[in-house]
Amino acid sequence: MSKNSEIIEDFKKSLSSTIKSIGKKEDIEINFVKENPSIIGNTINLTEPKIENFKNNLEYLRAEADSFALEFRLHSKDIHQNFLNQDELSNQIINVLEQARVEAIGSNEFKGIQKNLKNKYIRDLKIGNTKKDQNLLIKAFKNVAFEEIVGVDLGENNISFKNIVKEKLKKDYSNFFKDLKKCLNDQEKYTSTIVEKLDELGLLNNSVNNTHNEDINQNDEDQDNENENNDEQKNDEQTESNIEMQTSETTVEQSVSLEENDDMGEESGDNELDYLPDKKILENLENYKVFDYNFDEIINAEELCDIKELEKLRRSLDQQVFSFQPLIVKIANRLQRKLLAQQNRHWDFNMEEGFLDTSRLAKIIANPNNKLSYKIEKEVEFKDTIVSLLIDNSGSMRGRPITVAALCSDILAKTLERCLIKSEILGFTTKAWKGGNSREKWIKNGKPSNPGRLNDLRHIIYKSADSPWRRSKKNLGLLLKEGILKENVDGEALSWAYNRLSFRKEKRKILIVISDGAPVDDSTLSVNPGNYLEKNLRDIIGEIEKKDEIELIAIGIGHDVSRYYSKAVTIMDVDQLGEVLLNQLSATFHLDN
Repeated sequence: MSKNSEIIEDFKKSLSSTIKSIGKKEDIEINFVKENPSIIGNTINLTEPKIENFKNNLEYLRAEADSFALEFRLHSKDIHQNFLNQDELSNQIINVLEQARVEAIGSNEFKGIQKNLKNKYIRDLKIGNTKKDQNLLIKAFKNVAFEEIVGVDLGENNISFKNIVKEKLKKDYSNFFKDLKKCLNDQEKYTSTIVEKLDELGLLNNSVNNTHNEDINQNDEDQDNENENNDEQKNDEQTESNIEMQTSETTVEQSVSLEENDDMGEESGDNELDYLPDKKILENLENYKVFDYNFDEIINAEELCDIKELEKLRRSLDQQVFSFQPLIVKIANRLQRKLLAQQNRHWDFNMEEGFLDTSRLAKIIANPNNKLSYKIEKEVEFKDTIVSLLIDNSGSMRGRPITVAALCSDILAKTLERCLIKSEILGFTTKAWKGGNSREKWIKNGKPSNPGRLNDLRHIIYKSADSPWRRSKKNLGLLLKEGILKENVDGEALSWAYNRLSFRKEKRKILIVISDGAPVDDSTLSVNPGNYLEKNLRDIIGEIEKKDEIELIAIGIGHDVSRYYSKAVTIMDVDQLGEVLLNQLSATFHLDN
């Protein structure tokens, strides 16, 4: 792994640990994304750090993380949901005022958090706003509420927003924020105060969405319904309609691009939970470059295809591997039996106390001088484990290879779930052939030499570690969709998968890569050294294997991956994949074949 990747990785780990500490929740999952930051369920999506201007944006990234962590710690979705209604404008005002509440409490507790958030608000204000009046009203409430409730001065750039809010609240301006400050620690009373004022202003649609919670509860009760497809669709609709505070806010106000210049300074602040990397190593960066990160994406499989098409593709997947499925299921069942057996309890014999060992009674009867023997039941430590599958989604995998890889991954995930072992299934490809938007921008910029990686990456999450197999199984049908499989930049994909695993709290982490060739991206290789992507892959593998925190296994389909990975196996017939995959796991868990 290159120095710049290592810096980013360390920063992400620190950021993730801090979020869990502030949020007081160990089950928070943190992802880093190219698109807008958001909270979905127990997952926080943060802006992906970019090494090119990393130092100038550390406080901004920290403030973004602080705000989300405080929401997990101090915000009740159930209480919040009871006050939402059918009107988008009033809901968004409620959202940003609730955000101000949790940020105010956090700022009072941690002065470092207050400094980070203040600088973020000031930076956003300096960039300016050209959006419609309705969105200006929402942003006005957001900025003014932070200034008034936290008790900080955001400067002259906030004056225009103050005037907007004062025009709405008129003579009640001061009393409104005073009343909110009095009930900061009582979310229900706080939100009720907001709703009353919005009602007075005529900004509230009185059709409070009480039926929404009933629908959610009903969906939870129906999860075991025999009709899985209808049940899963209800849960998808629930996710879309469940308006969460931070997600709605980022819909209104797009995340500030980290490409913007920043003169907020580079101080680390006095946050008690400081998580800055050592700035000295920021000067020692290696030469693997990316021309433009802005066109990359990390995306859930269901976002690339509508539900009906996804279900159709899943049925097609099952039909294509019908003859292959019985064998792999048989092998999977054998793995399951062995894993469960390894987790069973065992006995320690010849103990001084415990349960009487009746198998030794005959010896005592034969010779009364023999002492009674006891046994104690013990739990065999079976480390909490997660398995991540990273599948090459390049065009050369099209047809039988990708179909078999999808089915094997699917059955493996189901098998591991039965054994209480979490798993995730990831894929990597590019958004376009021969460069896409990155190459177009490079051409417009005069084709500078040695631009680095010159294509738009697409990293796909088919199944996240905390998602049940039943809800994710249809996603693997996406692999059969025409046009999904393109080129492959293995090094960055491996780094991404490694980073995801490194945030997990499981004691044992296993990463299995399935690939059918070396990294290939014509756009990148045509304007960089011929071994550019391959060298990056070797560097990243070397760093992962050196750290020895995650067990890395590679399976090559018709391609010798042992020249890259120290623990690797090559198969020439794709139908061997299922058996090899499960046998590799058996060996990893030290199970006898």
